[in-house]
Amino acid sequence: MKECGDKVFVGRQPIYRDGVDVFGYELLSRDSELNRAAFADGDKATAQLLLNTFLDIGLDQVVGPHLAFVNVTRNFLFSEYCESLPKGRVVLELAGDTDADTALLDRVSKLAQSGYCVALDNFVYNEQLRPLVAISDIVKLNIHALDRDSVTQQARALREYEVKLLAQKVETHEDYQFCKQLGFDYYQGYFFCKPQVVSETKIPFNRLSTLHLLAKLQDPRIKIDELEHAVGQDLAVSYRILRYLNSPMLAMPRKIDSLRHAITLVGTRLICNWASLILLEAIEDKPRELMTTTMVRAHMCQQLGTAMHQGNIDQFFTVGLFSLIDALLDRTMADTLNALPLVDDVKNALLHRQGPMGKALDCVEAYERCDWENTACDNLDEKNIREAFLSSVAYARKVAGEVVT
Repeated sequence: MKECGDKVFVGRQPIYRDGVDVFGYELLSRDSELNRAAFADGDKATAQLLLNTFLDIGLDQVVGPHLAFVNVTRNFLFSEYCESLPKGRVVLELAGDTDADTALLDRVSKLAQSGYCVALDNFVYNEQLRPLVAISDIVKLNIHALDRDSVTQQARALREYEVKLLAQKVETHEDYQFCKQLGFDYYQGYFFCKPQVVSETKIPFNRLSTLHLLAKLQDPRIKIDELEHAVGQDLAVSYRILRYLNSPMLAMPRKIDSLRHAITLVGTRLICNWASLILLEAIEDKPRELMTTTMVRAHMCQQLGTAMHQGNIDQFFTVGLFSLIDALLDRTMADTLNALPLVDDVKNALLHRQGPMGKALDCVEAYERCDWENTACDNLDEKNIREAFLSSVAYARKVAGEVVT
């Protein structure tokens, strides 16, 4: 088993419609495969959970075609991050003891009207919470937090509203039969299934690099060249953007041909949202030397493409940028590229070294090894290749200096 610093973990517990058919999964914050709850801070737990689920692992790999129940804090609810979550795929869970003031009711109402499903978790009904129940979709009752008579009274009171009832902590057959007789719509608990943990290797982030990107995103006049440069400084950010675009829920009409193309499709607002979550998650720094090599490769491939008078130099940069993704994720290049919506020319250059981009990458790697016999690229002379390498080393150092400052 890898150390938990090398992997990301998401716990999930199924929610059943009738004890047989899965309706959805509640996503749970986990810090290891030991399957125990993690993170005392609710905001950090929410950020970690969303990053792990939607970007590192992928929503469909975690919940398949089913709904994802996500516990959200009040702060998260009022942030722009909610709008980054896909309507129709998530249920926003509010804690049952949430203060239902006017501001919260207005926010929940707007989210519900825009198409988000809202659930009240560990809920205990009283008349003061009537307005919150009225705008919610699902109410979850912990049947072991109350005695049987109280659960019966709660269920009857909630039947006055157009909400679905979900029984939590259903741990025995008797629990299930009791809730079924009361007309509960959904069931969750150890009687059906204990929480499972889904894990995935993640790319570590450099928080300074992410800060640099966020600073750039604050400039409303930023040009696409500058944004591409800022995003390209951090392979992990680039990787997550592509994973997001590859999600079946987006149904992209065509493949991505470069990092620039991906950025224009995602837009600055969503990149800013995910970058902010990355900072909140407070991930440890990435291996410096490996990331420096990545930046040298990306820029050198682009320089060679320019020297060869290729028109798709953005793709050359992308090939160099992702040439070490297998090492960072500790998996094969083929498996890694299956999760990314890159065009075939880029994938074939990375996998089979085909075409001008593949030749450029071969040349870059040969130069790294000082394998001068194989340091060749099209009809470029040694001076062109050497200048491309030196300018790329300078570029990587400049990037590092910009991030630090």
